Amino acid sequence: MLRFTQEILLALRAISNEEEAHEMSKKAREQFDFLGIRLVPRREVTYPIFDRNPPKNDEELVARVEDMWSQPYREIQYAACDYLFRHKDLLGGQHLNFLKKLIKTRAWRDTVDTLAACILGDLAWRLPALRSKIAAWIRDPNIWVRRSAIIFQIQYKDHTDWQLLRQFCLTCAKDDDYYIRNGIGRALSEYARINPTEVRRFVQDNSFAEQTTQEILRMI
Repeated sequence: MLRFTQEILLALRAISNEEEAHEMSKKAREQFDFLGIRLVPRREVTYPIFDRNPPKNDEELVARVEDMWSQPYREIQYAACDYLFRHKDLLGGQHLNFLKKLIKTRAWRDTVDTLAACILGDLAWRLPALRSKIAAWIRDPNIWVRRSAIIFQIQYKDHTDWQLLRQFCLTCAKDDDYYIRNGIGRALSEYARINPTEVRRFVQDNSFAEQTTQEILRMI
């Protein structure tokens, strides 16, 4: 374990809460161990460590994030997301597979959506050529990779590549996985804030899961 990760872990353990940890684990279907620390206190103890330890370069950033990702407690993965977001400008096209690996490892909606919307989305915004590579993710056997492709533009607003989003949604329209259907619903509902008429027409003209269709149309 890197010294940086050790410092993060010690700071988090000092404010752990066993009762909260049990509740958090239940909400995540007992998939992960938790220390029982909510967002604000977590950031109160980790941000000063981040301030004292900026990465020298992208290699150190990747090494630290990967080391945190390998630890058992979920709050350390949350801290890794915070640290990665803080230094996302160090990421380039060569880090696409690194992000894909994080998305697939210790995967659940909490970390996946943060990585997809805030990290992957920023990278593809700065480097639009990467979007053609992300397009291949929509047929990946891993549901979290597919979900990430669907929602990575969710903060783009009127700059959303509507044709690409349509393609992704149609590719996964028959997918019976809840998190894929939910991802389609989230992405289309968000874009409907910008272009409700086009989204309504698209949803009504194509066959999506009834619950997904109702959710999107309810938001328009």
